[in-house]
Amino acid sequence: MFFLVLLLLGGVASSPAKKSRYGLIASPNFPKTYPNNNHSIWNIAVPEGYHISLQFLVFDIEPSDGCTYDYVKLWADNKELGRFCGSPKSKSHPGHRMFISESNKMRIEFQSDFSNEENGSTILYPGFQAYYKAEDNDECALPNDISASWIPPCQHICHNYIGGYFCSCLPGYKLQSDKRTCKVDCSSQLFMEEFGYISSPGYPKPYPADLNCNYSIRVEEGFHISLTFIETFDIDYHPRAPCPYDTLKVFAGGSLRGTYCGKKSPGTLKAQSNTVDILFHTDDSGDSKGWKVRYTIEAVKCPMPVARDTFSMISPVQKEFQMRDYIVVTCKTGYQLMENNQELSTFTSLCQKDGTWHRPMPRCQIVSCKSPDELRNGRYSFLTEPNKLTYLSVVTYNCNEPYYKMVTQRDSAKFTCTKDRIWQDEKEGVHIPICVPVCGKPVNPVTGHERIIRGENAELGNFPWQVLLNNGGRGGGILIGERWVMTAAHMIRPEVEENPDDVSNLQVYAGDTNVDKLIKKSYIAVQEVHVHPQYVPGIHDHDIALIHLREPITMDENTSPICLPEDGDASLYDTGTVGYVSGFGMTERNVISNLLKYVALPMVERSKCQQQLEEKQRNMKQNSKLRGAKFTENMFCAGYPEADKKQKDSCQGDSGGPFASEIENKWVATGIVSWGIGCGTGFGYYTKVSNYMNWIKVHLNS
Repeated sequence: MFFLVLLLLGGVASSPAKKSRYGLIASPNFPKTYPNNNHSIWNIAVPEGYHISLQFLVFDIEPSDGCTYDYVKLWADNKELGRFCGSPKSKSHPGHRMFISESNKMRIEFQSDFSNEENGSTILYPGFQAYYKAEDNDECALPNDISASWIPPCQHICHNYIGGYFCSCLPGYKLQSDKRTCKVDCSSQLFMEEFGYISSPGYPKPYPADLNCNYSIRVEEGFHISLTFIETFDIDYHPRAPCPYDTLKVFAGGSLRGTYCGKKSPGTLKAQSNTVDILFHTDDSGDSKGWKVRYTIEAVKCPMPVARDTFSMISPVQKEFQMRDYIVVTCKTGYQLMENNQELSTFTSLCQKDGTWHRPMPRCQIVSCKSPDELRNGRYSFLTEPNKLTYLSVVTYNCNEPYYKMVTQRDSAKFTCTKDRIWQDEKEGVHIPICVPVCGKPVNPVTGHERIIRGENAELGNFPWQVLLNNGGRGGGILIGERWVMTAAHMIRPEVEENPDDVSNLQVYAGDTNVDKLIKKSYIAVQEVHVHPQYVPGIHDHDIALIHLREPITMDENTSPICLPEDGDASLYDTGTVGYVSGFGMTERNVISNLLKYVALPMVERSKCQQQLEEKQRNMKQNSKLRGAKFTENMFCAGYPEADKKQKDSCQGDSGGPFASEIENKWVATGIVSWGIGCGTGFGYYTKVSNYMNWIKVHLNS
């Protein structure tokens, strides 16, 4: 502890000195006259790491020769810096000099004698005022006078800062506890970057003695480390013993890869591991330059992927695959990825850190389609290998000829199994064709012209469109489609006409010429009935109805539909055109036929049809059935006049049956047996089918 000391009237006073970094010091009573017989001391101290600069701001003290009376003394670094007195112009005056210490301490001493005056004069002196401040020491600077005993503050590197300094060491050395000396410390050094350089301490200068260095390289699993020794390789060795002094050992994955010394470089070492340790040991002598190594890493490689079959495709294509690379496996068109008998939508496999693929390669299996859709009233056959349902298999559809013909969406019946596992035609259609019945082509057409009343028995296949109706009474019908029968409206019982859903008593039979055989069969169920909305009983106009069957009829040689007339084909009804009427009605008076009979009848001129009706109405006024009858544009008549006596006509039980005409090698339903004046007593009257084609098509298309 330093003190500020004051000597007053021969006595000494003191107070603790503060380690302030700056301050003012003045003589007692300044700026008034300082006292006599005063002895004062100021001990200035600043923080360590600083030195002191001091300058007098005011200095006016009684002058004397050699400053023997009153004076100021400065002390620093155990030596006197000067003794001062007088006024500014005197030689002993300090002037504007800057006084600097080397240490952090300085002392000021003030002395006055018994009088503060010059030669008895009355001049009084105020004394002095000085300013000091702490100045930073550059401890790292070389002294002006370097002696043999001078010791630098730091052994390696000195770093100055305001108020102090610190030391550091060169790479490979560690600052010791005294904070100035350095010693090699190369143990447990860890390197984790993807590449780098490691060298012996001080390289390329000779390495120090007594080293035990351990350099550890650690990188992520899945990478392998390579060491390449570069530049100079120089480790002390003995020609007769394997590395007895200084040694460099390399460990990879915990196993020793080699021990090295001498001047021959190990070159490049591939560690095949993600961990490498380099141990460098030296003894207490030697001046070899050491070594330097560059380490790099490369990812672990996986074996080249090999497809399991010729239909697999691997991407990307590259020369090698390493950790974190991945492959995508796809199949050629028409093949499906398979893994453990499971179908995959995609497949990827990743190269793992152990050099294996994380999934085994899949296989590609040809895709299969389900069985082709069955064609009703037809079949399909394979154009490729039979019953093989795989990609690019081809089937073709055919209808059951001659009873059905094909209707297709795109005029194609050939379908291929596609990559999407569906059957498509040549224009990518997926709807199979439709087999529709062939109309008007009986396999056993009639050749003779006979009668129904006294007519010829029909053979099987003559009139395959003939239908037997049982609706509380016998009647006929005409098959015009798989699920449609055309008949006369008057054949539908009134209760059915009023309620088309009440069809429980309406029975339909087809496929034979013998009534007994027909009835033994199961009748064909009816779904609904459509009577022409303008039909009026008794007048016989619009005498037409359609029966919608619940299930389609399968066509064969005994069952097939008749064709309908084309719109506006008036030539069908030219006078003299012969048509065939068939039915299960009466053949002789009150005798119902058990067999299907037919007769050929010519169409009659319309005026004669009208004339006969008027004559019959005049002669048969008591016949109520003829009273309201009219011969309209929706009818035609056919047959022979009563006087002809040929008695070829339709009769009871034939109503609703066909009047069929053969035109251009097909049979057409030109008429429906509607009404007559009497069996075999004149012309018969028939519903003109061509007048109802629009109405018929509306129902058939629905």
